[in-house]
Amino acid sequence: MTIGGLISMLLSLAFVVGLTAWSYYRVLTAPEPPPHEVEEFHSA
Repeated sequence: MTIGGLISMLLSLAFVVGLTAWSYYRVLTAPEPPPHEVEEFHSA
């Protein structure tokens, strides 16, 4: 593999891992919804 290919692969991998970590952080640190919103939520 060439140096350009290796750099491209590492950058794309870092982007995907960073985006995944940011998404998990956003979901796990989200505030709890108010109780009335949970009671009114109806799933299929």
